[in-house]
Amino acid sequence: MTKEVDVIVQARLDSERLPQKVVLSIGNKPLLAHIVERLALSKYIRNIIIATTEDSIEAIKNSLSRYDFLHYFVGNKKNVLERYFMAAKNFGSKIVIRATGDNPLVCPKFLDKALELHVEEQADLTHFLGIPLGTGVEIIGKEALSLCYKYAKSPYDQEHVTQFIYKNRDSFKVLEPLSSGLFYAPEIRVTVDTPDDMARVRGIFAHYHKKSFISMEDIVRFYQCEEEEEIITSYHCSAVPALA
Repeated sequence: MTKEVDVIVQARLDSERLPQKVVLSIGNKPLLAHIVERLALSKYIRNIIIATTEDSIEAIKNSLSRYDFLHYFVGNKKNVLERYFMAAKNFGSKIVIRATGDNPLVCPKFLDKALELHVEEQADLTHFLGIPLGTGVEIIGKEALSLCYKYAKSPYDQEHVTQFIYKNRDSFKVLEPLSSGLFYAPEIRVTVDTPDDMARVRGIFAHYHKKSFISMEDIVRFYQCEEEEEIITSYHCSAVPALA
């Protein structure tokens, strides 16, 4: 495994649907702190880099002041692709793991699996399909990221980093392994984009507050229990005879 494997986390304060979400608390720490702690459990990561913007850097650094192993990069606000490319260039990254400030339940186990497959198959882009939304990352090779930066010209492609690769699959090797068994749960959503998402994720952390780490199994079991409770509640309500 190459040593130059870095995670770049895109994060800023001015998200439209849930402003300042990256510094909002889940349990006793900011959302972004949960992301950092979970990414740090990877076996292969060299650096965790928070790629942010000039108007967000101070608040983000303050919220993460206890994590002295972090690195920061301030870049283009709208052109996130440029921010990633310049951050990777600045730190000499050969493989970039793209993580976002939306996902406090990102899974280090599946990150490492995707990375191992990416290196073994010499892919340009790798990510898992079928796992709960908000638990995954994208693995991007240095050369692929450079080509995206050079040729992606539309605002949409520059904002979403890897869209240029997906739109030009014939020119890139894209690996999308499908999860299976318990881990195939695409209907589960644990990303945080809205107030409702935040309430849902806070509920998961509250449910498992005694655990030091919430696993993918825990996430799936939580939703299975919720579904069972809804079915039971629905059954009992429908079984009550109507009053005359």
